[in-house]
Amino acid sequence: MNKRDCKEGLTRRELLRVSTAGATALGAALVLPEWVAAAGTPKKQTAAHKQPAASANLYSELLKTWCDGLIARQVMSIHEPALYGGILCPACALIHGRCGDAVYPLLRMARTTGDAKYVQAATLVHEWSEQVSRPDGSWVNDVTLSPWKGITVFHTIALAEALHHHGSLLDAATRRRWRERLARAAKFLDGFMTMETGNINYPVTSSYCFAIAGQVLEDAHYLDRARQMAHASLEYFTPSGWLFGEGHPLTAVTAKKCRPVDLGYNVEESLPSLALYATLTNDKPVLDQVIAALRTHMEFMLPDGGWDNSWGSRNYKWSWWGSRTSDGCHPAYVLLAQHEPKFREVALRNLKMMAACTHDGLLYGGPHYFAHGELACIHHTFTHAKALATVLDRGGPDVQPAEQVALPRDEAYGLKTFPEIGTRLAAIGDWRATVTENDWEYVEHVQAGGGSSGGHVTGGALSLLFHRGLGPILTASMTQYQTIEISNQQVHHDYPHMELTPRIECAAGDRVYTSVNDFEAALTANAAPEQI
Repeated sequence: MNKRDCKEGLTRRELLRVSTAGATALGAALVLPEWVAAAGTPKKQTAAHKQPAASANLYSELLKTWCDGLIARQVMSIHEPALYGGILCPACALIHGRCGDAVYPLLRMARTTGDAKYVQAATLVHEWSEQVSRPDGSWVNDVTLSPWKGITVFHTIALAEALHHHGSLLDAATRRRWRERLARAAKFLDGFMTMETGNINYPVTSSYCFAIAGQVLEDAHYLDRARQMAHASLEYFTPSGWLFGEGHPLTAVTAKKCRPVDLGYNVEESLPSLALYATLTNDKPVLDQVIAALRTHMEFMLPDGGWDNSWGSRNYKWSWWGSRTSDGCHPAYVLLAQHEPKFREVALRNLKMMAACTHDGLLYGGPHYFAHGELACIHHTFTHAKALATVLDRGGPDVQPAEQVALPRDEAYGLKTFPEIGTRLAAIGDWRATVTENDWEYVEHVQAGGGSSGGHVTGGALSLLFHRGLGPILTASMTQYQTIEISNQQVHHDYPHMELTPRIECAAGDRVYTSVNDFEAALTANAAPEQI
């Protein structure tokens, strides 16, 4: 049990008590709708979950907060090349190799404010990125912890966006050096990237990477590569709109006919990249597929703006507002809002959730991190800042809905089933529940940190219970806390951890048998108008 003094939030013992009560409440909610109706009117949000009021400038305001937070952690007084210009992470006590991605949002903020400090910060963090640069034109994930070169696709986009939108803020010599570095990165990716490179987020994202690089470098070959990758990606969508491939083999199907799907990576990285590609190149087949996919994935946005990735193949990086090291859902949902009015509402709610999770200039890993004394991993901030910069540069003046629009999980629709991910959603009164038998077991191949598997729950587990007035009541954790991706997961304080998912469990000696690991369990559901 955790004996730390905590002025806010629950102790572990209290959490157990609430979890038991919540599980009991779900049973009552699903079979006793009268009890649900008696739950009362929604209560005011707690301080840990409080969201800001809507603002026409919330995208810009939050981006400035984050950019100032990044600059506050930038190494300026130590002139060793290994440190100077890098951005220190308070939680991980290191400089993440991908912090150079901040070059784009920092220059966007320089454009917004006219303040030269943002240009200086962008220039210095780009220079620091030479510490993770390789002779073949790639960048690696970390100075020492991970040699993975696939992340070159993300830094290439950031550098290209910075040059495309804000290159005029740089002097001619700097602009020339950056363009030359972009050309080397694009050449590397041209020979490196296939549909089998990493998980599906890498080749899908490369479609936009090649498109924006081709535009900046004025090279038609990269535009051809962009179209090639984008159209190859269309083979990785299910008929109902799920993008699969977040796991290997990318095209494998489990015994229950589930696909390797991760909500966080899809909505925050892959689909935004395809949306950007489609709008940049006016590619209608890709655009139509992305719009359909965004509608499907939108089913899993919670009323408070969080994403329900309690079942995803890579949910070990789930952060409620999204996923730890991806970019953000906002470019896709804002840029394509003309095709679906609900999309702009999705982006705004998620933005407000991120703002509520921001403290001391940084985006924390979830609504309760700050209250419980956890530090903020800076990776969340410099990646998601790119999404806000993209909205400001490409989203036009009307990036927020004039009035609130209802989203799918606002409605008490009863039961919905998603067979490709082995997951069902229930909605009665103010209660929202997720139950999963997803039998895809994720194993990390390129950035392994020692963990054996991704550890999402299955076996018919109640992976999420949410109340529209109270917020999250129960959320699934990993079945066992472990580091799947070294340096890409936040290491918590040295105190005991416990699985949070309601489950049936039996300990026999040193062996533990638990229902949340039962890939063979069969889930059935019966729904009536007022009862599930």
